[in-house]
Amino acid sequence: MTATDLADETTQQAVLPSRMAVTGWRWSHVRWVTLAVYLVGLVLFVATQGIPTDRLGIYGAILLLLSVVVLGRGWHAWWQMMVDWLPFETVLLAYDYSRGYASPYSAQQVKEKLYPIVDVHNSLGIPLHVAFPIRADRWLGDHLGLGTMPTIWVQEHFHSSTSIPWYGVLVSLTYCSHFLVMPIVAIVLWIHNRERFRVWMNMVIVLAVAGVATYFLYPMAPPWLADDGGVFPGGFVGRYTSQGFDLIGLHMVGGLVSQGQYLVNPVAAMPSLHAAYATLAAGFFWFGRRWWQRVLLACYPLAMCFALLYGGEHYLVDELAGIGYALVILAAWRCLRARRLAQAPG
Repeated sequence: MTATDLADETTQQAVLPSRMAVTGWRWSHVRWVTLAVYLVGLVLFVATQGIPTDRLGIYGAILLLLSVVVLGRGWHAWWQMMVDWLPFETVLLAYDYSRGYASPYSAQQVKEKLYPIVDVHNSLGIPLHVAFPIRADRWLGDHLGLGTMPTIWVQEHFHSSTSIPWYGVLVSLTYCSHFLVMPIVAIVLWIHNRERFRVWMNMVIVLAVAGVATYFLYPMAPPWLADDGGVFPGGFVGRYTSQGFDLIGLHMVGGLVSQGQYLVNPVAAMPSLHAAYATLAAGFFWFGRRWWQRVLLACYPLAMCFALLYGGEHYLVDELAGIGYALVILAAWRCLRARRLAQAPG
């Protein structure tokens, strides 16, 4: 090899990293521009259509977002992203549809929103439970010094029959966060810590399976349905979950799929998975945090429980059950983690 050839080879080796750096720089700019377009489109969708609440629409948006994140990194990176997410999405979609199958109401009843509470049985022949949560919440209300059921107390003290209070917006946003916090946590963990992402999604799936199994085994009428059926004691109980959105011109939408029989179960009340997932999210980040960070984390499930009582969606007893489900899963995760660390060599 001549001196000229050696010089040419050296020059090529020096230019190659430079070209790769330029290519990486260009793809970085493409990703940021595409991400900006994506976010603008998302904001316009929410402003014009509303906040999506169906799993298929939300996860379609997630896959599109993560495709933007891996843009320019090759087909292998994109395929790895799909491999990481699709199994979890498949199970959670199955949960959504199986929750609908747990409902004791027919497709026609769901369409017409006619939900009787007397002599109602699900596909397993299990009757709809109406009286137990009322008795349980009466007992809880007496022991908390409220003098009435927690749902009635919250609505009497915080809801106005003449106007929507300003904090009604916070109530609606808190309720709606149930559909968004879990996937947002998953996105952040997938980008920064794949191992923690898998742990989080496994816990989410276990909680979903436990919840839908209970819906089959213990169908239970929520407060608003018991009131519609004329068996709720005390004052009127309204359903005010989305009322706050009227103040800011937003609403919740089903998204890409029909919210029909297979996705709607008005008696999926025990346990409250809204309270359960809020507790799971707070508990997942709880350990190793400072005291003030733990206070902020605890505010989320507490705010969710208040929103559910204010909206007439749940009794306090099924909120406590949801919290209990989440705490059991968190405790099991901590035990398994401690066992793995103890068994690790050196």
